[in-house]
Amino acid sequence: MQRFEPHVFPSTTPLAGAPIGSRWLPLALALLMAACVHSPRAAVPELQPAEVHVASPCSETPSARAALQRVGQELQAQGMVLQATCPATGGGWVVQVRVVDGMKASKVVRGPLADGHDVDMGTPAGAALAGAESAAQGFSPDVLHNRAWLRATMARHQFENTPDAWWHFALRGAATVHTADADLAAR
Repeated sequence: MQRFEPHVFPSTTPLAGAPIGSRWLPLALALLMAACVHSPRAAVPELQPAEVHVASPCSETPSARAALQRVGQELQAQGMVLQATCPATGGGWVVQVRVVDGMKASKVVRGPLADGHDVDMGTPAGAALAGAESAAQGFSPDVLHNRAWLRATMARHQFENTPDAWWHFALRGAATVHTADADLAAR
């Protein structure tokens, strides 16, 4: 009786005996990595730059909403997105600016501009830390430039920077909390 042995054809690929799906895995991974190299934004979650992200537990006026929308549209054209919140304590809007296209953003702001990260303002938005005051000094020229740029951008859309923080803005003509009164109450 003659024994039948299957014939295995020689192969030059190391995965010849592997299931068909795993043969293509290295090629698929190589293509995915090549796409990330050619498009670094592919690895960053896409923000919706066309809209302003507003979380507002306080009352917001139609004029404030419209002004924030205009700021958002301006920033969108510059490769950034505006995030604005109006805390329950009132006194104005807390704003931060996030980069969605570092190449576009580099034309107007300075410092590290990684897609998906906030523009460097020296301190985080919304945190009442030393150095967050609008007139604080001792920061890099990039941070000082970015803060001045944000003040000018917001001023074009009828927002005034409050002295307590670079990220704190009030619509012109709106009632604001006086920081000296708030500081005295906290003591």
